[in-house]
Amino acid sequence: MNITVPDIEVRLGRKIEDDEKPRVEAFITDASALVADYCGSGYREDAPGIRAVICAEVIRWLAVSPGIVSEKVGDIQVEFGTSATTQSLSPAARTSLKRYRRKLTSTPLQVDTPAWDGIEVWGSTLPVRPMRAEG
Repeated sequence: MNITVPDIEVRLGRKIEDDEKPRVEAFITDASALVADYCGSGYREDAPGIRAVICAEVIRWLAVSPGIVSEKVGDIQVEFGTSATTQSLSPAARTSLKRYRRKLTSTPLQVDTPAWDGIEVWGSTLPVRPMRAEG
C-alpha cells in the first residue's frame, strides 16, 4: 500500500510535525496490516475505498490519547488505563471493507453413478424399475 504521511496530512487538514511522523508511519503500517488481515487475499490494494479506510483509521487513532480510558469534562475527571484499545478496525471500517472481502461459498458435489449395463458394481445401486399395478 502506497499511503504516505502527506496522504494523512491532506485528509487531516494540518501538517504533521517531524516528531509525529514516525508514529503516523507506524499507524499506516498497522492499519494496512489490519485491512489485509480482514480482507484476506484477492483485494486490490490500490482501490480508493481501501485507501480511504486506512487513512480514516490512522486519523481516528491519532485522535485518541494513548492510555486514556475515559474523560469527563464537568468536574474534570480523567481515567487512565494500561493501554488504549483503539488500534483495531472500527465497525465503520469493517462495513466499508465488506465489499473487498473474499466471499465464502459452497459448491455442491455430485457423485456420478455408474450407468446400468447389466454388470453389478460394488457400491452402486441397481436401477429402480417401476412396477405395474395388476388389475
